[in-house]
Amino acid sequence: MIVGLDATVLREPLSGVGYYIARLIENLVDGAGEGMVDRLLVLSNRALSVPPNARIKTYDRHPIRMRSLWMQFVLPRILHRARPDVVHFTNYLAPLGLDVPYVTSFHDMSLSLMPRCHTLKKRLLSAHLLPFAARNARLILTPSESTRRDVVRLLSVDPARVRVIPYAAAGAFRPVESGRERLAAVYGVRPPYLLYVGTIEPRKNLARTLRAFARVSQAHPALRFVVVGPLGWKYAEILREMERPELTGRVARLGYVPESDLPALYSHATAFVYPSLYEGFGLPVVEAMACGTPVITSNGSSMAEIGEDAALLVDPLDEGAIAQALERVASDTALREDLRGRGLARAALYSWRRTGRETVAAYLDARRSA
Repeated sequence: MIVGLDATVLREPLSGVGYYIARLIENLVDGAGEGMVDRLLVLSNRALSVPPNARIKTYDRHPIRMRSLWMQFVLPRILHRARPDVVHFTNYLAPLGLDVPYVTSFHDMSLSLMPRCHTLKKRLLSAHLLPFAARNARLILTPSESTRRDVVRLLSVDPARVRVIPYAAAGAFRPVESGRERLAAVYGVRPPYLLYVGTIEPRKNLARTLRAFARVSQAHPALRFVVVGPLGWKYAEILREMERPELTGRVARLGYVPESDLPALYSHATAFVYPSLYEGFGLPVVEAMACGTPVITSNGSSMAEIGEDAALLVDPLDEGAIAQALERVASDTALREDLRGRGLARAALYSWRRTGRETVAAYLDARRSA
């Protein structure tokens, strides 16, 4: 089977969808599906850095840099020449005119549920194309049951065409005993600290979380709050909360951190704090659990699904509830140990090998239905 794979968002520095594509490529050419994928056509409008492999052919040279234009006007011609058996569009959108069966990944439905958390350009462009991509896909892949329900409800899609294939933490995410010296030398981070990993933007609920931390900070004078991740958009309020007088010297914003340093950051944290307003999967939650880090996360969307019985779940809109959870995890050693064990067990349920195997099964089903 020849598979085309949309890699248009596989760019450094990698973000959530970028990691998804990178890990998927790695597994598709390394045994996932028991050799069902004979060739992988990696497709992008920008130059890619893909590890050389005899089973990979890369199409990544074209002057059109706007993803949506390239996808609609250039990619169909590439696919017509390359003639893959099935194409996987990994980030929602697909060309309007396509004579090849395809599957598409819908990582979440925040564009419909939380439009205010997206740019006007994205709302105007994607809102019109998402229903088309969903309607014409042989299968829609979602990372959680929560997102599957959202897709079915919001896009009126036949539930039989929406398949849950969860993501996973990479193998490097595991409890790490060493690394304290590097964290101190490179990032100025020393335990005890609470940790957040993700883009700095309104949907992540950081402003409310920082106010909750301010409520408990006086009772825990050594505890700091470490924020890891790039600036997204509409982050001014979040940065102002970091500069509250009572949090002077208590919040460290590290920016983007290479993945190689994240396991140590997770492992030495008192807890991972992620009360996002909405997530389609919440990959950092699983990464933290895989490192044995106690997790505080939201009681809604996919985070409740992943964190059930393995994390402290809070109402993300209730600042007092977030503060209470921070106080509990900072004060209760037994609770932290319990969450550590539960989180490790939960993270073990997910693997990229499983993701690759189930994705190949989706390709086969999509091709058979052609």
